[in-house]
Amino acid sequence: MDLISVIIPVYNVEKYLDICVESVVRQTYENLEIILVDDGSTDNCPAICDEWARKDSRIKVIHKQNGGLSSARNVGMKNASGDYIGFIDSDDVVSLDMYEKLLSSLKENDADIAQCGYFTFSDYSKISDFNNDKTVYKRKLNSRNAVKSLLTDGTVSVICCSKLYKNQVIKNVFFEEGVINEDVLWTYQVLAKSDNVVTISEKLYGYYQREGSIMNSAYSERRFDALYALSKRSDAVKTDFPDLFPLAERAYAGGCMYHYQWLCRLNDTEEYRDFRKRLHKMFLSSDLKSVFSVTDLKYKIWYTAFKHFPAFTCKIRNILKIGL
Repeated sequence: MDLISVIIPVYNVEKYLDICVESVVRQTYENLEIILVDDGSTDNCPAICDEWARKDSRIKVIHKQNGGLSSARNVGMKNASGDYIGFIDSDDVVSLDMYEKLLSSLKENDADIAQCGYFTFSDYSKISDFNNDKTVYKRKLNSRNAVKSLLTDGTVSVICCSKLYKNQVIKNVFFEEGVINEDVLWTYQVLAKSDNVVTISEKLYGYYQREGSIMNSAYSERRFDALYALSKRSDAVKTDFPDLFPLAERAYAGGCMYHYQWLCRLNDTEEYRDFRKRLHKMFLSSDLKSVFSVTDLKYKIWYTAFKHFPAFTCKIRNILKIGL
């Protein structure tokens, strides 16, 4: 029976950890290796992890110094012995049959990666969206088409946690440490290595999201990590799938405009003005010829406007609630 290693990075989530782990230990697919990576938590998480290991022999606990989410995932990967690998964030929850369905879909379609749908929630007492699709569909994609979907329609999502991977495909493909939005580049890299990817529409993964839009949260230097990841991904696509490069470059340019738009919703501080200038320069440094070659008319209008009048364009988009 195939072994699935489930890697759960843990950092200061004592309020949510039991709910997350409970949803994993109760999986209908029971041959699991559950790796809890305590990333230097300063709350009660280390003790909670150890208690779970005492209750379930399938659970392995690794205590390490704090290094961030990518570091914890990488440590988990290095210590995983499963034929297949899955990731779960420690404040999320999963359907009790998620791994059974992902593994079944993966094998039936001779795929390297299987992905399910996900939903977001902000109240644990009101999780009711699991398996709510009346019509379930599956879609099999080769590597190129999976990457194209990642860059366009989102059938293949950037989120690494809603997927199950063959260990041999992601082996030695590690998350970049010290940055946020680490999924952006990593997910592309493993898709590029795969032969086939299968997606199922059922929403089997619950992604916890605190109330309040990200667009209303503070902006910091670290937010640029997302754009640097998009830029690196674009460079990789140019090498691996040259015909898809314009799509990747459009995603990067669009990210610059999105972040500028985000900043236009916040207080007009000197620091934020500098950030906006940097974002506009980053947009202009992209291969705009490629960007405009794949952008439909309405986006050509917005991108052209942003090129010449960035602040005015983003303020109008915010008023019209476009792209938020």
